[in-house]
Amino acid sequence: MSGGSLSIALSGLNAAQTGLDTVSENISNANTPGYLKETASLANQQTPGDAIGNGVTVTGVVQSSNSFNRQLELSANGAQSYANQIQSLLTSAQASFNEPSSNGIAEQMNTLYNNFSALADNPTQASNNAQVVASAQNVATSINQAAANLSAVYNQASSSASTMVETINSQLQQVASINTQLASTSLTPGASNTLVDQQNQVIDKLASEIGVTSIPGTAGQTTLLIGGVSLVQGGQVSAIKLSTQSQTSPPSTSGLNSVVLESSPQTTVPVMGGTLGATLQVMNTNLPKYGSYLNTLATTLASQVNDQLQAGQTSQGSYGKPLFFFSGNATAATLGVYANTLIAASGSKSYAAGDGSNAQAIANQQTATDGAMAGWASSVASVGLDVQSAAANASNATNTYNQAYTAEKSVSGVAVNSQLVNLVNYQQVYQAAAKVISTVAATLQSLIQDV
Repeated sequence: MSGGSLSIALSGLNAAQTGLDTVSENISNANTPGYLKETASLANQQTPGDAIGNGVTVTGVVQSSNSFNRQLELSANGAQSYANQIQSLLTSAQASFNEPSSNGIAEQMNTLYNNFSALADNPTQASNNAQVVASAQNVATSINQAAANLSAVYNQASSSASTMVETINSQLQQVASINTQLASTSLTPGASNTLVDQQNQVIDKLASEIGVTSIPGTAGQTTLLIGGVSLVQGGQVSAIKLSTQSQTSPPSTSGLNSVVLESSPQTTVPVMGGTLGATLQVMNTNLPKYGSYLNTLATTLASQVNDQLQAGQTSQGSYGKPLFFFSGNATAATLGVYANTLIAASGSKSYAAGDGSNAQAIANQQTATDGAMAGWASSVASVGLDVQSAAANASNATNTYNQAYTAEKSVSGVAVNSQLVNLVNYQQVYQAAAKVISTVAATLQSLIQDV
C-alpha cells in the first residue's frame, strides 16, 4: 500500500515539475516572436482492474494555436506591410516633384509666364528678353531634376526589391529545412515545439515581405503558397527571382519588374501582398504614370511655347525660333533651353516696334485650360490623391492587422497573469505531493519503530 502511495505521489511531483517548467518557459518567451503558448497535458494513470489508479502521467507539452486565426493574422500582416510600403514609396515619389513649393516647377513656370508678360509690355528691353530665357532655363532644370528624383525613387525601389528576393529565398529555404527536421522521428521531446516556434517566426517575416499563405501539415510541417503557386512543400523549395527590363528616365512602362520561379519553364508568381508586392506595384504602375506626367509637361510646354514663338517676329525682323529643345527622346530628362534665343515678341507679320502681342499670347498660356500649367496642376493633384488614399489604406490595414493579431494572440499568446496563476497551482500540487511522500515516510518510520 505504501509503495503504491509513494508511486502515486511521485507521479504527482513529476507532473507538477513539468507544469512548473512549462509555465517558466511561457513566461520567459512571453515576448518572443513566433512563440506559441505551451500547456502540460496530463492524464490519469490507471491499470485495468485497479480501483484506485496509479497516479498521473504527462502525455506531452502541447502548443496552443488556432489555424483560422493564424491565417487571418498572416493575411492581415501582408496587407499591412503592402499598404505601408505603398504609402512610403508614393510619399517619396510626391516629394520628388517638390510641389507645392516656393521653388517648385509650378512656381518656376509662373515666373516664366510673368516674364513673357513683362516682355510683352516692353518688347525692346534686352533685359526682359534675358529674364525670359533665364526663367525658361530654371523651368527646364526643375523638370530635369524632378525626372532624376523620380528615377532615384525607382532605382532605390528596384534595389530594395532585389535585396528582398535574396532574403525571401533564404527564408523559404529555412522553412523547408525546418519541415525536414520536423519529419524526423529522432527528435527529442520538446524539440518539435522549438522548431515550430522558429518556423512561425520565419513565416511571419515572409507574410510581411511577400504575403504568403501557410497551410499546416502533419507533425508541424507547413506548405507555403502565393496565389496558388507553391513555394515550399515539405523539404522542397522553389526559389524566386526578379525578371527585369531596361529602365528609362523618368520611369516609363518599358521598365517592368515581375517575380518568376527559377525553375524551368518559368512561372510568374502573383505577388500581390507584402512589402515586395507593394514595391513591384509602385514600380510597374505608379512611377511610370508619374513619369508620363513629367514627360507630358515637358513636351506640352515646349510645343506650346515654341509653336507660338515661330508665329511671331523678333526685333531684328526675323521669324521666331524655338526656345526649348530636347537633347534626345522628348522626355522630361532631356528638356533644354537655347541660351541665346531672341524672343519673337511681335505678333505682326512684319516687325512692329512696341508690338509684344506674341509674347503676351505665350503669357496667356498660363491660364489656358489646355495649357502646360493646367495639365501640371492636374498631375500634381492626381499624385496628391494617390498619396492621400495610400495613407488612408495604411491606417485601415493597420487597424485590421491589430484586430487579427489580438485575436490570434488570445489563443497562442502568453498572458503572464494567467501563467502566474498556473504557477501557484503547480506549486501547490508539488507541495501536496511532497507532503504525501513525507507523510507516508513518517508512517513507515513509525511502524518500523513499533515492531
